[in-house]
Amino acid sequence: MKAITKKLILLAIAALPVHAFAHPGHGHENPLSPGHYVINPEHFIPLALTVAITLIIVLGYRAYAIRSRQHK
Repeated sequence: MKAITKKLILLAIAALPVHAFAHPGHGHENPLSPGHYVINPEHFIPLALTVAITLIIVLGYRAYAIRSRQHK
């Protein structure tokens, strides 16, 4: 795995706990329900970005691995 990919993965892992801090005063649903994290933009936007970045990294690595195996 390239060094830049490892750095991006470590950065993503390090940034995840930032979104775990509790914050009162938004939403009408139970704050422990999954719907709270899907409906409220304060949670949904970071969640969607995390999923998108993870997919880009994983799919990019898979494509790189397939290309490198074909060239051998």
